[in-house]
Amino acid sequence: MSSNKKMAAEIRAAYANYGNDPDNWPKDVKKEIRGQTKDEHTAENKILRHLILHGYTNKYIAQERSKKPQYLQQLRDRMQRRDELNYQATPDEFVQLKYNVKHMNRPNNKEVASVMGRDKDWVRCMREKLREAENV
Repeated sequence: MSSNKKMAAEIRAAYANYGNDPDNWPKDVKKEIRGQTKDEHTAENKILRHLILHGYTNKYIAQERSKKPQYLQQLRDRMQRRDELNYQATPDEFVQLKYNVKHMNRPNNKEVASVMGRDKDWVRCMREKLREAENV
């Protein structure tokens, strides 16, 4: 069955089971339907997704992986629309983040991101996780 036919069948089933308003459908159903149009999860795309999830900037990834920044921005946007953009960090990245925050004079997320070569949204998210870990 082609991807379009499969997606159409999923949509019809969702209408039948959950009604005519997609806003009232369960999140997992909507996510499954959106997932039908996923681009292929090739080895290269998995690497790109991993780098995006770890906060590397589009410019850095484009240089390292020989991809166009526009392609990476489109991939990042698709990941965000599908609720797949859950930033991650290794313990070493947390240590580096703590060090940079501690040793900068009144650091803001943009400055820390610039020093680390990461996306400012990643820095914001990881700083929130650090604060949560310190408060527990």
